[in-house]
Amino acid sequence: MKHYESYVAEAKARRRRQLAIGVVGAVMLATLAVTALVVLSPPEIAQVALGSNAT
Repeated sequence: MKHYESYVAEAKARRRRQLAIGVVGAVMLATLAVTALVVLSPPEIAQVALGSNAT
């Protein structure tokens, strides 16, 4: 029974680790997308993306 409990604990830890990696990856991808939008887009769209309300 101890072996099974160890297996379950490892599976939970693996799932938690994969979730954390997924969240970090999603944040990095979103940051990259916003950066690309700001760099490659015309200034009007870049201001909207950055949340600037100066017109």
